[in-house]
Amino acid sequence: GDLDANWIESMNSVMDDSRLLTLPSNERIPLKQHMKMIFEIRDLNYATPATVTRAGIVCMSDQAGIQWRSYVESWVRKVQYNDGVKDSLQKLFEKYCPETLNWVNANAKVKVPLADIAFISAFCSLLESLLTDHNLDALEYWFVFCVIWTLGSPLSEVDGVDYRKQFSNWWKNEMKTIKFASRGTVFDFFVKESRLEEWATIVESIEYCSTTPMGDVTVPTTETVAMGYVMKALLNINHPVMLIGLAGCGKTQLSMGLMKRLDPTTFMYHKMNMSYYTDSSLLQAMMEAPLEKKAGKMYAPPGKLQLIYFIDDLNMPRKDTFGSQPPLELLRQWMDYECWYDRQKQTLRYVLDIHLVNGMGPPGGGRAV
Repeated sequence: GDLDANWIESMNSVMDDSRLLTLPSNERIPLKQHMKMIFEIRDLNYATPATVTRAGIVCMSDQAGIQWRSYVESWVRKVQYNDGVKDSLQKLFEKYCPETLNWVNANAKVKVPLADIAFISAFCSLLESLLTDHNLDALEYWFVFCVIWTLGSPLSEVDGVDYRKQFSNWWKNEMKTIKFASRGTVFDFFVKESRLEEWATIVESIEYCSTTPMGDVTVPTTETVAMGYVMKALLNINHPVMLIGLAGCGKTQLSMGLMKRLDPTTFMYHKMNMSYYTDSSLLQAMMEAPLEKKAGKMYAPPGKLQLIYFIDDLNMPRKDTFGSQPPLELLRQWMDYECWYDRQKQTLRYVLDIHLVNGMGPPGGGRAV
């Protein structure tokens, strides 16, 4: 997370030989000998020498892919496939992922930079959602589909260069085990019964009634069908979804259209907008509005429903003195621990059965991320 100079200074007395935390109320809390503290932080920009000299610093570099390879190894052990499939998955990771990540990092520009482990985390979630016991015979087809859509789909046109098209051309030239048609791009195809089919074959026609407001109608196209397919797969496994694009490109309409098509006996949705003045307390209040108290400290949607939050303009809140955005830190806390604090009682609230779908524009023009 982010480092706040105020609270990290308060930790100095805990990290030195006295091992004593002094609160503003003059209450003192000793740190027992068997207790250790680990700070997982992004950088040391706001740390003073007094803080740095009291702590051992471990810098994690990912130049050789150590982090994402460790994540893959842990994920392969966790998933419920037989040993033969797990061995095949390990070989496919080494065959496709390092070379693709190297190409993306070296030859492409993305509107919002992503760490390698973020690409791989999304890839593992998408593959776990789509790969079932019924389609293991087409393992490499599904693997290739997920690599393309998690490592290639964040690319777009930047400074007049269409990096998506460049990625498609590179893939067709270099990765020839699964052959794509020469027409179109690799993003125009999906896997159906151990073969590649075009998205255009499953675009449904709609019947429009003039009494229906146009704002409530999502016209299916190959792009909306493809994006909806991938988003639904990620939601089924509770992996957050982020849509990035310029104003008016259809992020909100696509998301709302998808959520309206979901089973209402299983899912409900709640739409929120952020602005420059949105702070963490306001976001928490908006997120708690549709929840109800369950047993103990548990909070969840009504009944047995799954709640999808759609948060628009995610990167609009202003940065604080130390360069962090408190509403985003609240979301980060929930994603890590599935809880936040009751601001009056100072007790934990565990928030369950919720999913996140976010939309935002590229950085610039008041957008901080």
